[in-house]
Amino acid sequence: MTTTSGTPSVLRPTEAEALAEWRRLIEADREQVERLREEVRGDYYAPVAAAFRPGRRESVEWPLVEAFARPGDTWMDIGAGGGRLSVPLAEVVEHVIAVEPSPSMRDVMAFAVAEAGVTNLEVVDARWPVEGWDREVDVSLAAHALYDVADLDGWLTAQERATRRTCLAIFGSHARGTHLADLFEAVHGEPMATLPALREFVAVLAARGNQYEVRTVASGETSQARPPEEAHQVLRRLLWLSEGTDLDARMQQLAQEWYGVDGGLALPPSRPWIGIVSWSPR
Repeated sequence: MTTTSGTPSVLRPTEAEALAEWRRLIEADREQVERLREEVRGDYYAPVAAAFRPGRRESVEWPLVEAFARPGDTWMDIGAGGGRLSVPLAEVVEHVIAVEPSPSMRDVMAFAVAEAGVTNLEVVDARWPVEGWDREVDVSLAAHALYDVADLDGWLTAQERATRRTCLAIFGSHARGTHLADLFEAVHGEPMATLPALREFVAVLAARGNQYEVRTVASGETSQARPPEEAHQVLRRLLWLSEGTDLDARMQQLAQEWYGVDGGLALPPSRPWIGIVSWSPR
């Protein structure tokens, strides 16, 4: 959309403009990662999958998600991870379909399902959108699953088509690694190409004309000291480094200078708050 002077307005993008900018941010991140990363990782989530198991860490979003649930509902959790939300959902609704493409995440979820003893959770090995999907659910949920989805329009169109009542998406106030942008630039010598997150997603929904609501909750994250090697593993993953390289050594040196405390490293919190977006299918 343009102003009366003919200048494009960043506060009033058209649907096409908002979707194009979303794609541009993701493609810029993808190009940077492919160029700078020091090792190729098959299942990116394998080293951290256990952290997405129900109860492993507090799910501050859960009370807001649960508020949308009705006992007779069928839900779909798209990008269900280790079942952090799928398993508790299965305890309060009639049926849950958990769509998850990562083998390591599905392994964690299978263990969580067995441990919880739920029998109404169906796991689907697929990446959304699923070609030929013809099932409908009452509520669909995409929790922290959209940060790097370039074809957001294709995802949302498929999600809305499969949803009768309410679509949900959960985003952090910032995307992966944004809290380490200064360290990334100091190590790699160029600014981090940051992925879209909550505010960009809301801008897309507004441009699409969706009726939506946003609720937020504090993440509860704090900057706590952890053993240096544990922190280095986190930093390698987010800065795309391999152990033992020159850049790895540079990262360790800077991490000690910037985050060193009491014999450990206190990394900055990744995001101060989390947003739960609900909208009606178009």
